[in-house]
Amino acid sequence: MDLAAPICVVGAGQSGILAAAKLRDLGFENIDILEAGAHLGGYCQTVEVDGDIYDFQSHLVIQQSFGADTAGTAIDELLRNHPVPTKTEALYFVGRSDSGKPQLAVPPHLLALFQTLTAEQTIDQLVAAWNIIERALRDRHGPGASGLAFDRVPGETWETYRARHAPLVGEVLQGLVIYANMRRPRQPAETVININAHISGHVSQLAKLVLSLYPAEKDALLARMPQSLVAQLTSHRPVSLSFREGFVSFLRRIADDHRLTVTVNSQVTGIEPVQPEGVRVTYTVDGEQRSAIYSRVVVTARPAQIREMFPEREIRELFAERNCPRRWTRSYLIRVREELISFPRRPDSAEPLGFWVIDPYGSYTDTDPEQAMHRITAANKQHPGPYWVCFSNSDTSISAAEAWSLAKDSLFLFHDPELVAETIAEWPAYPSAAAVRDGWFDHVTDIQGRDGVYFVGEILSGPTAECISSFVRDVIPAWFEPSNPA
Repeated sequence: MDLAAPICVVGAGQSGILAAAKLRDLGFENIDILEAGAHLGGYCQTVEVDGDIYDFQSHLVIQQSFGADTAGTAIDELLRNHPVPTKTEALYFVGRSDSGKPQLAVPPHLLALFQTLTAEQTIDQLVAAWNIIERALRDRHGPGASGLAFDRVPGETWETYRARHAPLVGEVLQGLVIYANMRRPRQPAETVININAHISGHVSQLAKLVLSLYPAEKDALLARMPQSLVAQLTSHRPVSLSFREGFVSFLRRIADDHRLTVTVNSQVTGIEPVQPEGVRVTYTVDGEQRSAIYSRVVVTARPAQIREMFPEREIRELFAERNCPRRWTRSYLIRVREELISFPRRPDSAEPLGFWVIDPYGSYTDTDPEQAMHRITAANKQHPGPYWVCFSNSDTSISAAEAWSLAKDSLFLFHDPELVAETIAEWPAYPSAAAVRDGWFDHVTDIQGRDGVYFVGEILSGPTAECISSFVRDVIPAWFEPSNPA
């Protein structure tokens, strides 16, 4: 492919900036990036309070996977090439004690099950879940080019999945995926999971909690674990990274280092092949309609936007709402007077930052999907001080005030939290259960590159920066190597 051929990247969020940067690495000279918003960052948003910048929607940066540190990960490569100040964060499960007080604890959804098992049975079943995850990560099997599935049987639901596994194995895997927002209630097991991080960190955290429950048996229980799990228990790989100047500053650094220019306030309204010239992209800039012909186009938009851009029926149908239903998330920045539970403090940090998972499993059920709506399940401390960022699944059927009233009820970690800022954004919806059963991922793979149009984004790669960056690192060179005639 001609390195001077014009390429258009639609969207300047994580996927768009990373895709454009990888294209620049391959030597492409003529790259236009069109962003509908007023600045780059896309789904990522920030707010500044008291001199600190807090991230909304971009807190899931690293998360634990296998290995002692972040070496070898795509995000580590980006940070070495484009260094910006960061802080590491830790993950803690927080539940309620019998008296109702918050405590670091086994997630409440698993507590009753733990009470029916011996310490040895608990560890053995955690190990079984760990082995399934480790095999999935190693073999990278599952739907799509980089999706993963845990011991997948096509079309299987979570109910039948649990029926053929030991109780804790099914519950652990289901709970991890629910928390990872990679499935919705009643989806089949085969939808799990496009994510190469996040999951194993939860298993190691559970193993740590089990060991703390049985201190006298710690050595014997450790002896029952594979070396990879033992190593993960002492891993220094962070669950997440906090960017001192906000995640968007990291994207700006990457864009600047690669000499990328983003045209903001440019709403793409149409993408249509025009043979033999290439692909016509029609868009408006500050209300003025324009169009240009490109050799190839990389689309990083959400499904709702994609179906507005394409007159071609197959693409519109593939990303139709019945296949990719819209979902929403609300984020809140709150100020708290008092924290009812403290992080374990590290010797090298006066104020360790952390990511508290609040009743993560009890807040989601297969029998009552609405129970998850507007309930905060995680609180993220990105800077020392009284401010926290909280997250909840949501919708647009109620007012912002009503949503906050419901969310506040689930913040049992804090006395009377004060709302400072909030945002609601469309979550990059994942394919429906029916769509996955009908081969949705395979259909997307089949259309990649047709008429010079490619699709990249969270719906394909998963939500964390590590997932997005590793996906881009894999697919862009495969599609756009100058020697590749595709």
